[in-house]
Amino acid sequence: MNDRREQMQPQPQPRSQLAGVAPQFHPWRLSAGMLATALAWFALMGAGEVLTANVCGLSDANGPKGPPSWAMPVLIAISVACFALAIVGVVIAWRNVVLTREKRKYPLEGRARRVAELEWFLARISALSSAMFMFGMFVTVLAVAIVSPCGGPW
Repeated sequence: MNDRREQMQPQPQPRSQLAGVAPQFHPWRLSAGMLATALAWFALMGAGEVLTANVCGLSDANGPKGPPSWAMPVLIAISVACFALAIVGVVIAWRNVVLTREKRKYPLEGRARRVAELEWFLARISALSSAMFMFGMFVTVLAVAIVSPCGGPW
């Protein structure tokens, strides 16, 4: 009897297969994938430049001073935090490409098809821009680690 009950119970299936429609795609994912890496790069550039300008502004022409001992660890911490945010942005952007590719496999018509194609296009643009900003982030973080913030000796 128990075997018969187990056979009668339906096997769990993904929600998209139950309804026979394409999986839902949330617009916030597209926005996050498109903007997270770019905003991380802008945050790194803005915070790094403001901090460097204030730290290096402590010296003057008559008495040049090196950067305080806390300057490099703070710059590196900011770089690591922004780099982590950029990695999250790249992962979200790539996930969007995969999700929209899956959505395009379903037979859609009319407005639903146009929306799916637009999401697919924007997801690919998002992945491309995230990759470019990630390269810029990598080069900037590398420069922060190598170059002295106040232009002093290496």
